[in-house]
Amino acid sequence: MYMQEEKNNQTSRVRKQSFIGKVRITIAAITLTGSIVMVVGGASGGEILDFGRGLAMLSVGIMQPEGGVQALNERLERIPAPGGNNNYDLGDSGGLSYTPGGGMQTSGELGSSSLISSGVVPAEAGDGGKIVEQKFDPGTGFVQGVAIKNISSRTIDIAKEIKIPPAIKITDSSDPQVLIMHTHTTESYMTYYAGYYNANDSARTKDETRSVVAVGESVSEQLRAAGIGVIHDVTLHDSPKYTGAYERSEQTVKKILKQYPSISVVIDLHRDAIGQPPQKVKPTISINGRKAAQMMIIASVCDSKTAPHPSWVQNLRFALRLQSSLHTQYSGIMRPLYMVDSRYNQHLTHGSLLIEVGSEANTVSEAVYSGEILGKTLAQVLNSLKK
Repeated sequence: MYMQEEKNNQTSRVRKQSFIGKVRITIAAITLTGSIVMVVGGASGGEILDFGRGLAMLSVGIMQPEGGVQALNERLERIPAPGGNNNYDLGDSGGLSYTPGGGMQTSGELGSSSLISSGVVPAEAGDGGKIVEQKFDPGTGFVQGVAIKNISSRTIDIAKEIKIPPAIKITDSSDPQVLIMHTHTTESYMTYYAGYYNANDSARTKDETRSVVAVGESVSEQLRAAGIGVIHDVTLHDSPKYTGAYERSEQTVKKILKQYPSISVVIDLHRDAIGQPPQKVKPTISINGRKAAQMMIIASVCDSKTAPHPSWVQNLRFALRLQSSLHTQYSGIMRPLYMVDSRYNQHLTHGSLLIEVGSEANTVSEAVYSGEILGKTLAQVLNSLKK
């Protein structure tokens, strides 16, 4: 979920997750249902990889989209998707590529280890609350497929701005041109839908198969397939402290942009939290007969002395085009474009956006499906901007 920058009198909704983006296969320790710990030591590189592959494939049973087993195996084998190159290296800066199979969750800071296998619904324990499925209004007063919820201090002429191409440089190149990242890396989703949730259905998880990381990889796969070079950074920014996550993610983005100046688009993927406890709401829409999590683009239009962002209109033009394409091709998938005075690190490029995919009450499969839709549409928009 987006949050207003943590300084300059901006509010935060503290419900973000943490996730380890630096996974190294030197010691593999995984806790299954809080009791079994397996440590690999003194094994060959191939044996460790086989062990890691086995654990990762086990995690697929927890929750994966259609075709997830094949996709996960290909990632472990380092097989790039058609049309893309994911072999980017940042040295010690953090985990650049998706690292599936992060392991089962143990009790502690990030909640319970009680992950439910796909298709299995736990009994209602009575210690949680209700989940309400709701199709959110896509907005009113559409202009070329764009409806806006404007809580900023600016008035925008949509028809005028959407005609002007954003200053984004997309070229036919194998170099990375898009960065997918997460300020709140481990915002999680549900693994089942039964109209309720239990207390151990944590909203924070290190298991990337059920967090926004899975959605980020879904988006990335579509970009790669369209021939657009993409880096999916999974660096942890919100743990052990939630406060300061935007400052930390800003440093990550700056470091990647410095090493890869070919990147002109940065998408900070989040998930929302909707409802008043003990009730949670999941914004859901049916697309081609499948449930998808509704999405929302957050565009910063601020420019102040404390948070300078003089090129905000470039980001907004990009947001308008993406919003229009998503709404016209997948009616109902988008909530209104949210315009805010907070910056959210969108000053770092002319193509920086924050996108909320569903809420903590949506299922992983719904969110990953929306990521697929987002990735396909983003690729179309970017290809239309190629020089």
